[in-house]
Amino acid sequence: MNVQMKIPCLLAAVVIPAMTSLAAEPPVDPLWQKALAVARTNADWVAGLVVLHSEVQHKGEVAGVHEVWTRSKLGDNNEIVKSTVKVLEDGEDVTKQELKKEAKKKGETKKAGRESGGVNPFDSELQDRVTTRRGEQVRQISGRDVVGYAFEVRNTNGPTARGVAWLDKETGIPSEIEGMTLDPLPDKRLKAVTTNTRYETTEKGEWRVKEMRIVAKASAFFMTVDVVSTMTCSEYWRKPNER
Repeated sequence: MNVQMKIPCLLAAVVIPAMTSLAAEPPVDPLWQKALAVARTNADWVAGLVVLHSEVQHKGEVAGVHEVWTRSKLGDNNEIVKSTVKVLEDGEDVTKQELKKEAKKKGETKKAGRESGGVNPFDSELQDRVTTRRGEQVRQISGRDVVGYAFEVRNTNGPTARGVAWLDKETGIPSEIEGMTLDPLPDKRLKAVTTNTRYETTEKGEWRVKEMRIVAKASAFFMTVDVVSTMTCSEYWRKPNER
């Protein structure tokens, strides 16, 4: 069963949604504003290595494992250049075959002009369509007391994102986005998708995405499968200021 071949396309619909503007009152909560300041300060960090590991399960059994390694570097025109460096299918290295397929689709991808990155509720440019509600519960993540904010990112021509953002109770530094969903789902083959995002803060105070875990139920080859994917980000570098 080679259902894992469909995984990259399905995940692209989840982590690269189209977004358009919608006027609304942005959140004014002080702790949320601290979180936005952290995100703005660290907006130019780029993951040098992204590893996407996906496992397809059918009736409780593993039907396929797919892994893609992607590297990013700074281009000659100060743009971010991404390249696939390794592709594994059920442990077998199929990088050469996949690079050939990628080369054929390169023109179409460039024409579409799509940039990677999921819905980020801390993006300053999205705040006019973000609503938040602070919860009462306090929990610990990585030894830090955090408080949850239920958020909604609305969209006029695409999915609405909903989830819970956990912020450091004192500093507002985001620790995690829990249970984020999209409504409607961006691909008819997807039946349910939930995304959890974990952030990290380095000793130097640098804040960035550490890991995204996507759990999905999808239709493939006239059957329903569960897809569990983990995207890990590392080897960060900072994009130079263009000004």
